[in-house]
Amino acid sequence: AEWEAAARAATERAAAEWAAEEGAAVEWAAAERAAAERAAAAWATAEWAAAAWAAAERAAAERAAAEWPAAERAAAERAAAERAAAERAPVVWAAAERAAAEQAAAERAAAEWAAAERAAAERAAAE
Repeated sequence: AEWEAAARAATERAAAEWAAEEGAAVEWAAAERAAAERAAAAWATAEWAAAAWAAAERAAAERAAAEWPAAERAAAERAAAERAAAERAPVVWAAAERAAAEQAAAERAAAEWAAAERAAAERAAAE
């Protein structure tokens, strides 16, 4: 009877150890599965972030490529307008000087005319 009780106790202990080992193995497998799922989710998030970053960089490059010709064209137009203004400046200056000279000549002629009329009136009054 003691022998049977000892054998039964040993069997029960072995069964309990076996169950504990199986439980630990199941828990270990579940933990490994959860870790793998977390790693896969983190990888997917990182890939999505990298794709979004690449798309943003591509969009920025496309915008810059679209805006660059417009900026170059505006700069070229400004330079052309400045060149044209610089080329016109001497012509405008000469025209202004000519107009001033003509104005002065007209004023001199008017003054001379008035003086001649005065002189004629004075001569007529003296006669």
